[in-house]
Amino acid sequence: MPGSWTTIDNAFAPIHAFTAPEEGWLVTSHVIELPSQLFIVDAQYTLPFAREVVRRAAELNKPLTRLYVTHYHPDHLLGAAAFDAPLYALESVADKIGRAGERVAREEHEKVGDDIVTTARQPDRLIAEGWEFVDGVRIEHRRLRGAETEDALVIVLPDANAIIVQDLVYERSHLFLGERNFDGWRAALREYRALPYDVVLPGHGRPGGKPLYDAMSEYLNYAENALESSSTGNEFRQRILARFPDYGCRKVLDHQLRFLFPKKEAQTYA
Repeated sequence: MPGSWTTIDNAFAPIHAFTAPEEGWLVTSHVIELPSQLFIVDAQYTLPFAREVVRRAAELNKPLTRLYVTHYHPDHLLGAAAFDAPLYALESVADKIGRAGERVAREEHEKVGDDIVTTARQPDRLIAEGWEFVDGVRIEHRRLRGAETEDALVIVLPDANAIIVQDLVYERSHLFLGERNFDGWRAALREYRALPYDVVLPGHGRPGGKPLYDAMSEYLNYAENALESSSTGNEFRQRILARFPDYGCRKVLDHQLRFLFPKKEAQTYA
């Protein structure tokens, strides 16, 4: 099943968002089209969907000069081998990829097969927090701490009224809650909702607006209560599916159970 493309048109830097289908965990990569070059944000989980992003970028007839990886989770990192461009990350994210990248690549390859690389690509360049101008377009790089994961990159394009928040926000997709930082994640959602950017580009699902922050808070509140009241992974899973039956990314829901219920790793979740 193919993924889907959404283009955010503006006069400064159009953004072409690719959302993978279910087997690709609904991961969204963003192609930022600057006047003379392309930047891509996040590399997809599997090689076939990473190659779909590469093909679309080639059709834009501009050189690809940066591939960002916003955080070290495998669904945003492991497709990086398909891209012929320097790989950029925050220093803290690069450190995590250096420590955990090989392990997560090996684990995911064992589960999925040859659509997943056997070794994780390491960042070539470090990106610093702060502002820069590229092709006359303002770009801000922000370090997000303590939400879905401890460190992640957020990219702001203020002239396009857009913010690429990646896994701070999912759109109608089950969340990865394995790091259990509910309070920090909610605080980050409040902080970012208050920023003056109306186009919100998520890490899973389709682009949207500020209501995405509100839907995330609702999910987190319910999931935290469900986790506290569930004694097994199956029980937690059923509570989540009953409350959000039409949400995608069930593979992420299943993937996280071994982190949320580590003493019950041997269970089969069906």
